[in-house]
Amino acid sequence: MRQASAAVAFVLACACASAAVHADGFESDVETIQVVSTLVGGKNVYIPATIVVTSGKPITLSIFNTTDVPHGFAIPGLGIAEVLPVQQEHVVKLPALEGGKIYGIQCQLHAPHRGGTLVVLPAAK
Repeated sequence: MRQASAAVAFVLACACASAAVHADGFESDVETIQVVSTLVGGKNVYIPATIVVTSGKPITLSIFNTTDVPHGFAIPGLGIAEVLPVQQEHVVKLPALEGGKIYGIQCQLHAPHRGGTLVVLPAAK
């Protein structure tokens, strides 16, 4: 369990390190964010659990379901509800989003699973 926690912390640190801070907002050169749907300690989780993007440009989520059953990936505030096939990568394209927003992420197929968060930072002007 300790190794899984360390892996999660490492992934989060890498995701946050990809955005540079400017006086008037944030800048990111990331076009695709890799997400894993996996089992940790008997619970299904998204890694990273917090996805951070900048506003104003579309972004692609490449989500890989490592489990042996289909899982959901839903962002209700954006009208997104996808099914992640078993042991496969699934691509979700996000439109350009408005900065200063936070959206919940959930598995619409299995409500008790751990959710996630999509944070949209305002882009540098």
